[in-house]
Amino acid sequence: MNCFKKFLASALAASCVFMSFGGAVFADEAAAAPQEYSGEFISGYVDEIVEYLSVFAKDGVTSASLYKAGLLEALRNDPELYDKVMTAILSSIDDYSVFYPGSEETNEFLSELEGTIGGIGITMNEVGGKLVVGSIYNDSPAEKAGILPGDILYSADEKNLFGATIEDAQAVIRGEIGTPVVIGVIRGGSDSPLYFTITREEIAEKLSVAHTVLEGVDSLDSSPRKAMYIRIYSFMDNASAQFAEAMTDAEKEGITDIIVDVRDNGGGYLSEAVAIANNFLKDGDIIVSEDHKSDMFDIVFKSDNKSEKKYDLVVLVNENSASASEVLAAAIQDNEAGILIGKRTYGKGTVQSIMPLKDGEAMKFTAAYYLTPLGTNIDQVGLEPDSTVENTYIPFDHSGFSDFDYAAVYEQGMSDPNIAKAKKILAVWNRFLGSTDDPSFGPDLADAIQRFQAMHGLFPYGVLDLTTQRELYKALVETQELVDEQLNAAMRHYGITTSESK
Repeated sequence: MNCFKKFLASALAASCVFMSFGGAVFADEAAAAPQEYSGEFISGYVDEIVEYLSVFAKDGVTSASLYKAGLLEALRNDPELYDKVMTAILSSIDDYSVFYPGSEETNEFLSELEGTIGGIGITMNEVGGKLVVGSIYNDSPAEKAGILPGDILYSADEKNLFGATIEDAQAVIRGEIGTPVVIGVIRGGSDSPLYFTITREEIAEKLSVAHTVLEGVDSLDSSPRKAMYIRIYSFMDNASAQFAEAMTDAEKEGITDIIVDVRDNGGGYLSEAVAIANNFLKDGDIIVSEDHKSDMFDIVFKSDNKSEKKYDLVVLVNENSASASEVLAAAIQDNEAGILIGKRTYGKGTVQSIMPLKDGEAMKFTAAYYLTPLGTNIDQVGLEPDSTVENTYIPFDHSGFSDFDYAAVYEQGMSDPNIAKAKKILAVWNRFLGSTDDPSFGPDLADAIQRFQAMHGLFPYGVLDLTTQRELYKALVETQELVDEQLNAAMRHYGITTSESK
């Protein structure tokens, strides 16, 4: 490239000398045939010319002024370049900055945050040119099908999603309620995608927060003990209100041992994380700070909690806990209001702003870094938990399941004990939700078998053939069961013994 710069400089200098003496020295020569160049070559070529002119052109000419003039003139001459230019401008900031080219795309993005979308029930994050599954909503089609947080979206209805934007993926994944979509994902570093056939559902009101009471006995005196377990799936605009309901139920039960689970939670509204953290901090405690390019825009969020209630708080985190999840976790950790258990968090310490543009367009851009209460920037670093705990897997106990007879092929309308066996096996993975004692073959079983076949590379036609019977039983034998050691560690922290936490 340095040689090219020297060549360009000498060539341009020579042309200036020729022009200063007047006369086109090559006027009588035949015009050279046009040559086609790649976009990469042309962009690099223009970059070299701009660099040269910024040094040798008259005073006041800069790289910025040249690029601005060229860009604006190109847009004046060809307005259709607008979408491409805006997309390039936003994506040049970072992986989290996006241009939404129309009202439909903007509304779809906002609806994800406001809990009113239809589809399969997942959130997505753009990371390094790939779309990574963030949160999966409770009882959603994606959860029932077996999609997991951290899965990389590979395809939707055979459309390649590598390098696609969130809006591109949404346009394919979403569709008419009740219709199927085949989702391909890459899981665990594998080169081979897994495929899931998922029926779209309307998700009118998302469940951002779920809670339940965990019961056990005190490890010292065997007296009954309870803890409130609160799972935050995503920080939607209803998260803090749903969290408040959980805290009200804890107060009614007289529970002060609180477990907040933000594992596999990719974030959402910062304001919701701030409101939830406020439940556990003292008045005046710093929750989070926004560190902008200009100090005049910096914001410090502080607790205004006047309550004197004391809680013993554990926050469960893992490698998929990001953004607003990390805001909440850092506020608890830095203010010593509780402890973190699990694995180091994702490390997304940036703040995104959304600005409406013309004709329903919008842009989402990274506007600042957020800092923890102690002033730490955790972007691309994450939070180290107070206690690092790995979850484990153990072989599923399939002793209560019998193998198929492999004597016949079964389809809708038939009845046989082997059909009930298939239902019982599919129910292990929540693929079949009906009665497992019923030996009749109905459309719900056909749908479950079709999904299983698609996932395991079999012809997906919903018939319980001999190959599918073998694959079903083989998959059952190879099934690994999650042991939630992180949740067990939280229970042990409170001195509560359960059958799982022993």
